[in-house]
Amino acid sequence: MADRIAIKLEEKGANGLTREQALTDLRTTLEWLGEDVQYINSEVDPLVEMCTITKAFDNSKVIVANKIKGYPGVRMISNLYSRKERVNRFHGVEDFRDIKYQLLKQVSNPIPPRIIDVAPVQEEILIPGKDFNHIHEIIPVATHTFNDGGQIFGAGSHLFMGEPWVPGGGSQISMYRMSFREGQKYASINMVPGGAGDVICSHHPGKKVPCTVNICPPVGPELVSVSTMNPVIFPGQTDKLGFAGAIQGFPVDVVKAKTVDAYTIANAEWSLEGYVLEGERVWETEEAERMGKQGVALLHPEWARSMGHAYRTPRAFQLTAVTRRKKNPIVYTPHFGAFWYEAPFMCASVYELCERMAPGFVKDVASWLGLTLWGGLVIQVKKRRRSDEGMQRNLLTAIMGLYRGMRLVVVVDEDIDPWQPEDVMWAIQSRASAQKDYIVYNEYGRGQAFQPSELKIGNISVSDGGMGIDATAPLGVQVYERSKYPVDEMDFSKWFTKDEIKELKNMQDPYFRWLGETGHG
Repeated sequence: MADRIAIKLEEKGANGLTREQALTDLRTTLEWLGEDVQYINSEVDPLVEMCTITKAFDNSKVIVANKIKGYPGVRMISNLYSRKERVNRFHGVEDFRDIKYQLLKQVSNPIPPRIIDVAPVQEEILIPGKDFNHIHEIIPVATHTFNDGGQIFGAGSHLFMGEPWVPGGGSQISMYRMSFREGQKYASINMVPGGAGDVICSHHPGKKVPCTVNICPPVGPELVSVSTMNPVIFPGQTDKLGFAGAIQGFPVDVVKAKTVDAYTIANAEWSLEGYVLEGERVWETEEAERMGKQGVALLHPEWARSMGHAYRTPRAFQLTAVTRRKKNPIVYTPHFGAFWYEAPFMCASVYELCERMAPGFVKDVASWLGLTLWGGLVIQVKKRRRSDEGMQRNLLTAIMGLYRGMRLVVVVDEDIDPWQPEDVMWAIQSRASAQKDYIVYNEYGRGQAFQPSELKIGNISVSDGGMGIDATAPLGVQVYERSKYPVDEMDFSKWFTKDEIKELKNMQDPYFRWLGETGHG
């Protein structure tokens, strides 16, 4: 088992609240987490400092900066989802690997949102041109490095609700980056090509699509916002707030927006109200506009862990109002590091795809930080009969073709832990043939711009192929059988005390500890 992947859930948190009570809003969640939150009371600059603190202490405590330079009374938060154990608590699941199975049940059993009349997020209403001139005056928009192309807003969850925008009158929520440049009439808004938001807006060319951008909503809707259940695998899944309700265990409260015909998440910290202007093109940075070239000027770090680049977006955002909580509103700090918030959703989608193609064949789907989630996956299978042989290649073909930018997918046997990178590497070097088990897929198909190794034709990313590795052993061939020591039959208390066993295990690296517990060679 990979280190720190499972925990024991407590009935109540630090503030005596149950999980459902704690997930009402971000503030109760922070109280519930107790000492798992690090508060900074010294001044922090949103330009470079906040994101650098976040990176330096990624995969540790939640960080809340109480004093933001130039923004009295405003706070910033980061690292909320940076540890698997904390994500387990948010989902109410003890083992991180099991979250995907729960998500597959919840996505089919949504709890619809509830409309209320009065909401904390609307305690203050600020109108552009009247209460402020530029959004950077009231909201700290972070920069990540000294090489960033500008202040790029990536802290909000964009919510679309009801007909005619969302088919069937449901809801769609996703997080997109926006650039509010000084002197620009509209902000840029960059949606994932082919994603739900892109599909919604592209169906209304030349129209003004009303939406709200929710900063720091409760954990349930934010998890859905920053994650994805592939629409090809889950067609027609348009009740995203219902999905969020199922995750948190109760309805997500929404309230009518003040200036547009849309809804806001009632317990968010802030809301930006406005319209997506389909077909209104806007450059993301001054340098990109000056160059007149897309995908060249630097932007900020991306999920692929290299520097992203600025584009001319095919749509814009018109801001009509900002609403917020009155007392110390919190702003989310986007960063690109630990992705444990998104991994269960990605793994759930791929597991469902595999289960439909070959029921019972796939045992687990895993991802690691080095695979950057959308860049790679590991699939664990169990070959039960001769007819299963070769099905791993069918799965590789489907996964590599479905996910643009996928660079590496490895299939391993059930005796390999897909969450242990060293064990997967052992499987590759011992069970995969360089001549017949390394397969290049999707060469010259559409790629993903955020992957730096993609080919470029003009401004379009074209995949130079992703690699699928079949690291499974042929069924029934004894030479591949893994050695195994009888550790489960040994009573080590004959030779060591409990404290000595604990001390010895604590000294072991995670992979050695796992090998010692399983007895695998």
